[in-house]
Amino acid sequence: MEVILLVKERIAGIDWLRAFACLSVVWVHSISRALVTYDLPESSIEMARLLQITFIFATPMFVMMSEYILSYSYPNRTPNEFWKKRILYILIPYFTIPFVYAGYFGLLGTFTWEAISDRAFNYILFASWHGYFILIIFQFYVLHFIFNRFNKYLNPYLLISLSILITMGYNMFFKTFSSPGGNWDLLWNHYGIILFPGWLAFFTIAYFAGRHAIEIKPFLKKAGPGFIVLTCIALLYCIYNVMDGVTGISSRRNDVLIYTILLFMSVLSISVYIKKVPYLIKVISKYSFAIYLLHMMLLQVYARYLPYELSVSAFTITAFVFGVISSIAISWLLKWIPGSQFLIGQLRK
Repeated sequence: MEVILLVKERIAGIDWLRAFACLSVVWVHSISRALVTYDLPESSIEMARLLQITFIFATPMFVMMSEYILSYSYPNRTPNEFWKKRILYILIPYFTIPFVYAGYFGLLGTFTWEAISDRAFNYILFASWHGYFILIIFQFYVLHFIFNRFNKYLNPYLLISLSILITMGYNMFFKTFSSPGGNWDLLWNHYGIILFPGWLAFFTIAYFAGRHAIEIKPFLKKAGPGFIVLTCIALLYCIYNVMDGVTGISSRRNDVLIYTILLFMSVLSISVYIKKVPYLIKVISKYSFAIYLLHMMLLQVYARYLPYELSVSAFTITAFVFGVISSIAISWLLKWIPGSQFLIGQLRK
């Protein structure tokens, strides 16, 4: 994601947090790719589901980090070119990358401009590709402006509690009720996933955590062990639910909601003690937005053209490594081409 210059003290843990969320996204999708590539016995599928539920926090964590950095960087007002830069370098890639994916799939099937356009517009209009997180982030931007405008009237404890209840109720509604059919299917199957009520809890916690990042350091140091213990309990509960038959792996699950929030607080607690950031983590953090956009296609390329027979475990691990490294390499090459920032976001040269 584009690098945000912090006018306040730089929190070293930010790069760790962003890299952690980004790598988790690629790992979850590497597991998913293994599941569709191999004909696995039920016991192996069950194990894969448990791994997926463990790392399903990835996308919520990624968007939480976006708001956390934004709230920490601009707690009161945003710079003059805030919207211009984000529209150019974050929103426009939402409309351009689908054509890259559509073109790739066209090469595998029927390569006609009509087919490519139809597939790309389907991705864009129905948010039916993994870049849907960009639309969530832009809703966060709007909420950020609203919260900043009325900040002096906001009670963090009350708002966090209400937002968790709203998000849990939203998730429960879509889980309990089926679509009435017709145009409502768009809401149930596509737009309902990205509308802000389903992400409000993630936003509110990230907003206040970022806004008060310096003030809550003592609290995080004191409460850190408790958050870690609660995170482990929440994860065990998610695993129990999967083993008990709740096999839908999604960040819209309420058990995953609680697990993600606790994990976010745990990682923040650990980041308080981080003073230095290794070069590799800085690189992954810098290229995280581009990695997120490109890795899905590269995982498919890896699975399709891998010349060796690998065990499912070896495939998953090597696919993960390939997805990260190749995304960074391609992004590094593309950034020297004028206009590439409208495809993979803005990167320093």
